[in-house]
Amino acid sequence: MNWTNEKVTHASFGAGKVTGNGEGKISVKFAEETGEKTFMYPEAFEHYLTMSDPSKQERMGVEVREKQEQIAEGKRVVEQERVDKIERLAAEKVAARKKPTRKKAASTKKA
Repeated sequence: MNWTNEKVTHASFGAGKVTGNGEGKISVKFAEETGEKTFMYPEAFEHYLTMSDPSKQERMGVEVREKQEQIAEGKRVVEQERVDKIERLAAEKVAARKKPTRKKAASTKKA
């Protein structure tokens, strides 16, 4: 969602206005002494930023939860791939132990 021109509050920097967002980042212009800052989006709204409009803050909460779910799903996929690899390697190791070793046939020499 485009949050440009929305008013926000930062825990340390105070009031500001969103100047742009996209590609996982959001830029906010604060008072002159602080200037413009860029934050991870929507992660910054978990701890540092709050929308001034409560209804928009509620929508932001939905975006934060969706991002958290995506991250959690990504971690589950990586963990499942790791477990699958360990199981595959263990199965290959067991199979390698069960394979009978081939004995070389005695060579017959003609005299």
